[in-house]
Amino acid sequence: MCTSITYQMTDGTNFLARTMDFGFELEGLPTIFPRNYAFSLDLGGEMTNRYGYVGTGRKLDKYIFADGMNECGLAIAELYFPHEAQYEEKKAADKINLAPHELISWVLGEIGSVSELKERINEVNLVTAENSLLGIVLPLHYIVTDPSGETVVIEPQGGPLTVKNNPVNVMTNSPELEWHVKNMNNYLGIQPQNFNRKQYGSHTVFPFGQGSGTFGLPGGYTSPERFIRATYLREYARKSSTNSEAILTILHILGNVTIPQGVNIKEDDSDDYTQYTAIFNTKDKTYYFQPQETNALLSVELTEEYLTQSEPQAFAYGKGLRVEALG
Repeated sequence: MCTSITYQMTDGTNFLARTMDFGFELEGLPTIFPRNYAFSLDLGGEMTNRYGYVGTGRKLDKYIFADGMNECGLAIAELYFPHEAQYEEKKAADKINLAPHELISWVLGEIGSVSELKERINEVNLVTAENSLLGIVLPLHYIVTDPSGETVVIEPQGGPLTVKNNPVNVMTNSPELEWHVKNMNNYLGIQPQNFNRKQYGSHTVFPFGQGSGTFGLPGGYTSPERFIRATYLREYARKSSTNSEAILTILHILGNVTIPQGVNIKEDDSDDYTQYTAIFNTKDKTYYFQPQETNALLSVELTEEYLTQSEPQAFAYGKGLRVEALG
């Protein structure tokens, strides 16, 4: 599972943020991929990225990324899309043939904006191919944004890939985006304002306390519930005027869809939980990372020094509770 949003400050600075919810221990690390770095593709051939990028990566025989942002400020995250994702069975001679988990690397390494993505997505053919880490074909869809704030999704469902505008700037998991947007019609009564007292004959009814306007806001961890909850919170959370305020606001929003260990058990008894939260500031090119093993917020800036390195660089981090002692 997973939840992703975009968020804009009062000056228009745009962020992409996501939770990574999964049962298998992904062990992703903040990783920088330099520009002009060549790497092999699962279906043959190799690719050299013209843009450098930072994101959450895991190195096996090569690096696999679950999200990232490049030096242009284009940011992307892949989320699970079970029972919906459909890929091509054969390679196409006239296209760039990629495994589903490789699309992020192509987008970040090759594309500079959402508008360019719309123009060039037809160059790609996503082919059914196993992810070497998990040993399965990952059912994925993707949310993409850039410094302009425009947000789109790519949902492979058979046929040529297309880019769809995302009118609410939120994505979770299955079903497809259009279903989630239509489902919002069921929640017109949710609002920040408390309801007023009402009179029934001689009896007056009134809210027990604050929050009556959110009565009926879904509280579970299913994809539709998280979509509605994240959409409401993103829409009405007070807009921030500084980067620090924005990061804290995003963490509060995503904290409402973060899944603790032990509360969501799959059929095989494995634990589906939030392994990390990632936030990308598309203006100043800073990546923030909060793993499940610590309450600390970690960050790395995509600087020219990193972009011109000869090899990718992954950043290890300390685990455990961090507390600031007072007095």
